[in-house]
Amino acid sequence: MKDVLTHEIELFSLASFQTLLDHEVNRSRRYKSPLTLIHLAIETKPDQPEILYNAEMFAINILDVQLRDTDIPCRKGNEFLVLMPATDEAGGRLVCERLAKLFNEPQRTYDRVSFEMTVFVGMASFPGNASLTSNLLLQQASKAMQHARDQRLTKAVTFSEIAG
Repeated sequence: MKDVLTHEIELFSLASFQTLLDHEVNRSRRYKSPLTLIHLAIETKPDQPEILYNAEMFAINILDVQLRDTDIPCRKGNEFLVLMPATDEAGGRLVCERLAKLFNEPQRTYDRVSFEMTVFVGMASFPGNASLTSNLLLQQASKAMQHARDQRLTKAVTFSEIAG
C-alpha cells in the first residue's frame, strides 16, 4: 500500500521553488514587473489516501496543460503553489478562474477511480515595487486560499479582495 502512494511529481521541489521565488521577487523589484502567486488546496470525497493520490495526479496534469512554460509550479504537502512571473492581478485572476472551473467539477475519474474533488484557490499579486518580499507574497496567497477554504468558496479569491 505504501508503494502505491509514493510517486514522483514532475514539479519543482519546495527548496528549488523558494530559490526561484526569491530570484523572481528580486527581478520584479528591479525591473518593476508584476508578479503573481497562486496557492491551491485540494480536498477529496471520500477522504482516503488513494483518492487523494489520484486527485493530486489529476491536479498535476491540469497544471501541466494549463500553465505557461515560464510559470513555476511546486507541491507543498497536498497543496500547490504556482509562481507566475510577469503576470499582473488581472492576468492571474483569469488563470485562477480557469483553474477553479476545471478543478471544481462535480465528479472526477482518474485512473479508473471516481471521486469528488474541491480545490480552493487563493492568489496574491504585486505590481513590482520595493515593498515586495518572498514571505509577504507567500503569506498573502496563503491567506487568500485559507479564506476560500474557510468560506467554502469554489471561485478564486485574491488577497486584494479580502484585505480591503
